[in-house]
Amino acid sequence: MIGLVACSAQKLDHAAPARELYCSPLFRRSLAYAEPRCERVYVLSARHHLVELDDVLAPYEQRLGSTKRERRHWAAVVASAIEARHGRNVQLLLLAGREYTAPLIQEVAHWWPVGTWRERITLPLAGLQVGERLRWLNE
Repeated sequence: MIGLVACSAQKLDHAAPARELYCSPLFRRSLAYAEPRCERVYVLSARHHLVELDDVLAPYEQRLGSTKRERRHWAAVVASAIEARHGRNVQLLLLAGREYTAPLIQEVAHWWPVGTWRERITLPLAGLQVGERLRWLNE
């Protein structure tokens, strides 16, 4: 399984590996949940798309695009990176909000037979608010 953890607005004030740069409690707990369950884990970044945990990044301020076209472009870049590294025969664990998951699911759903994407993508935080996500991850 490939884990995909959403970045966070809360970051260190200096360059650091992605696993350290994003420092919100939700990011930290999501990463702690994904790492023992997944063979690989990446960060979903509004700016850098698909980020290796050890990639060193400088802090930045950028949100995912506000238009549908921008979000679809972002998702296409992420999907292409996943496909290049792992092919299409993958299971995905998405630990992110709807703004990240919806365009990405739309982009990768065609990789598999019609209607089967739910067998390939796990969304344990779907429909939960931030506080609820933190509680769920702490259980």
